[in-house]
Amino acid sequence: MIEETVLTKEKIIELVKKHYNIDIYNIKKLDRGSANLYSLNNDKYILKEFQTKYSKEEIEKEVTIINHLRKDNVPVPEYVRTITNEYSFIYKNRVIIMQNYIKGYTIASNTGSNSQILESAKYLGEIVKSLDSLELQLPCNDISSWYSKETINNGIKKQEELLEKISPKEYPQIYNDLIEKISMLEWVKNNMDFSNMDKLTVMNTHGDYSVLQFIYENDKIKSIIDFASACKMPVVWEIIRSYSYIDPKAKKGVININNLVKYVKVFNNYVTLNKYDLKYMSYLYLIQLLTSTFGYKQYIADNSKKELLDFAFFRTKMCKYLYKNAEKIAKTLLEEIREN
Repeated sequence: MIEETVLTKEKIIELVKKHYNIDIYNIKKLDRGSANLYSLNNDKYILKEFQTKYSKEEIEKEVTIINHLRKDNVPVPEYVRTITNEYSFIYKNRVIIMQNYIKGYTIASNTGSNSQILESAKYLGEIVKSLDSLELQLPCNDISSWYSKETINNGIKKQEELLEKISPKEYPQIYNDLIEKISMLEWVKNNMDFSNMDKLTVMNTHGDYSVLQFIYENDKIKSIIDFASACKMPVVWEIIRSYSYIDPKAKKGVININNLVKYVKVFNNYVTLNKYDLKYMSYLYLIQLLTSTFGYKQYIADNSKKELLDFAFFRTKMCKYLYKNAEKIAKTLLEEIREN
């Protein structure tokens, strides 16, 4: 949820003049993202007012990452320095930054062309390769907690708690989906071998990489945005997740294995994956999706959040597909990539 702004047009003019010595004559509020965004001077600059949960240190981390990636020619935003040579300032407990406006457009999830699908894999590979030399220590997402029995039990508990809040008559599809997710989680807990998951390739990565973070121009990526979630984690989760958000064939929660193989092969040109990465990629994604209640929880609390419910339905369809096909995906990836 976007927090109410602490800025007025008059205050923006005053602050930009004070911190950047730039005269502002045109301001347009933009309705996208989780921050308050303003286009300045007819789309020359973007002013971004972050939510109070973000500290100056966190935003400076993102700036450092983006500046590092720019050196390796990864298409990312360009921030404007203040007159004191900083990349951000604070006003009323909000971190504020300014960047050059990126002219372009976004596309919806699962609408990428074949070339756009492979381009996504290419830039993910470039990002992970570039960030391997980043001197800044990024937080480590301890993904081992994702596949521990404790986490799976907690996932079951979360589904059961939601079930208690609804009736099958009032929410029939949600109710049936939660029952099925519990059943799949029970199977995972009792049948999966997690002994080699600690051998997954763990590297610095975007943390929230998907088509939703791309700005396009002439059907090609012009800029990749929002590195606030950048962290160290198993890269295969980001690979399969980003593939599932861009391929039209995955729109109904069904992975096209041939397209996924092509996607992984492109990434593998930049960062070499090991056999455990290929074996556990689909299982890791399955477990993460199964343990989440995102979408259902929000819709049950507020029935106006239909888009989040649709997203939850998509994720549960993906769970059902992966539950039946994770082993097939693993075998195909091992055959097609490790042997070539």
